[in-house]
Amino acid sequence: MRWAWALPPVLVLVAAVFLADWVQGRVQADSDTRARERLTLYRESILRELEQYRYLPYVLARDPRAVGVLVDPGRVDATNRFLKELAAATGAEALYVMNAQGRTVATSNFDTASSFLGSNYAFRPYFEAAMAGEEGRFFAVGATTGKPGFFFARATPEGEPRGVVVVKVDMDRLERSWRDGGELVALSDVHGVVFLSARDTWRYASIAPLEDMVVAAIRENRQYGGVRLATLQRGPARATELVIDGTAFRQTRLKVGLLNWTIHYFTPMHELLAPRGAVWAGAVTLILLYAIALLVVRGWRLRRVTAGLRRDAAALRDLNRRLTEEVEERRRVETELRAAQSDLQRASRLAAVGEMSAAVAHELNQPLAALGMFVSGARLYQERGETGAVRENLDEIDALRKRMAMLTQDLKRFARPAESRIETVDLRDCVKTSAKLVQPRIAETGVELHLELPDTALSADTAPLRVEQVLVNLLRNAIDACQGVGEPRVEARAWAEGGQVRVEISDNGTGIPQDAQTRVFEPFYSTKQAAGGLGLGLAISARIVDDLGGTLTVSESPGGGAAFVLALPATGCDARAPQRDGEAAAREASEA
Repeated sequence: MRWAWALPPVLVLVAAVFLADWVQGRVQADSDTRARERLTLYRESILRELEQYRYLPYVLARDPRAVGVLVDPGRVDATNRFLKELAAATGAEALYVMNAQGRTVATSNFDTASSFLGSNYAFRPYFEAAMAGEEGRFFAVGATTGKPGFFFARATPEGEPRGVVVVKVDMDRLERSWRDGGELVALSDVHGVVFLSARDTWRYASIAPLEDMVVAAIRENRQYGGVRLATLQRGPARATELVIDGTAFRQTRLKVGLLNWTIHYFTPMHELLAPRGAVWAGAVTLILLYAIALLVVRGWRLRRVTAGLRRDAAALRDLNRRLTEEVEERRRVETELRAAQSDLQRASRLAAVGEMSAAVAHELNQPLAALGMFVSGARLYQERGETGAVRENLDEIDALRKRMAMLTQDLKRFARPAESRIETVDLRDCVKTSAKLVQPRIAETGVELHLELPDTALSADTAPLRVEQVLVNLLRNAIDACQGVGEPRVEARAWAEGGQVRVEISDNGTGIPQDAQTRVFEPFYSTKQAAGGLGLGLAISARIVDDLGGTLTVSESPGGGAAFVLALPATGCDARAPQRDGEAAAREASEA
């Protein structure tokens, strides 16, 4: 609905397209009907104008007062006066008599400068038609006067024609009536040459281009004198729409029936397109009104939104003031809380030191037991005189000493945690070292330890001693879990997977119940007998692995016992950096 506001203007435009076409079609149809009616009226007026003079040549050709001059040239004066009086009475422009050779022997304009007397008009088509016994009819520009007119001609009856009587009709009255009526009307001959028009510039110009033969024929009979025949337009003469002098017109045509004339009615296209423009103007006006209404509504909505924003701004200012006061109050409370926490930390640190000591003592029990066995073995080997074996036991005792020294560093790291040393190690070496540390316990219990290590290095950026501490604890727990089981077996295998190096310690002991697997990493929780441990080993191991950026999980092994998997990020893989600060150490000691 995002663009729903644009639907009304689109509908108005679509309606305007159809309405404009319909209106223009109606206007053109009405215009054509009106043009045909006007053309019918004009055609009747032309025929009526000419018919009132058509009888004169016929009557005069039989009147001795007019044609007697052909027999007796001495009667020319009397004939001239008779013709002048008759022309004045009938309204004819000129009446004249020609002999058989086409020379004018008497005329009504004998006493004017443009008198026809003595002129020869044998070249005119109306003379040739009259001499052939037909009615001569022709429109032409006067060869003597230069004025256009329509000519009717009749030859004398009774045998061989002695001459021809001609009446010239002035048609300027028709042009004046068209011009006064404000209508654009034109009359063209059989060739399409306009000889009467309400527009003077169109007279003696063709509606369409003329062929050379037609132009030559018009020149020969001097129908339009020496006037240059122009062309109004280059399209076909029967086209409905014409462009003349850069103006478009709609043309309506009607045959007059006299000499195959055609009368034309021209309507300017801008008059026909005016209603179409009015429709579009109305459509644009509606769209503008709609746009104004939209702007008014939008302005009203904006004012409402602005008022709402002002209210919201005031509420926000009030809220900001209250938040500022609350922040100040929180700062004051935080200052007091820090002071209380400082006192609490000092008290909890003392308790944590005691708990850490208990944890360290628990972890030292393993190497101390091994140390006792190595000392006993060294004494036995010394009594036997086996110096090499004594030296090996002494080396193992020195290694255990170093390990116990590292374990005692937990108290120091609790105070200064940044001393944890991270290096790139091969986890296979850590597994081997841890297995060697629990070897005395394996010999004591008779448990079979099986190592499954790959040929390629398992590199990880970690603290090797802390990893060995975790592995030794897991191995000792697995050895203890196998007690009382026929053919006790502990397996340690390592592999790389998914950007991590993994070590799995599994046994075929009694296993860990499903409901207890989620609690084995809690401090002071143990599945051993009451004298078997304090429940701190797995809790400390889990915290060490977490600080190293790895995970320690437990599940059921295929042999029926428990399986612990240690996963650490491989060298070069993004993982949580192994870190441990003073507060983390305090939390570990507190939980332990």
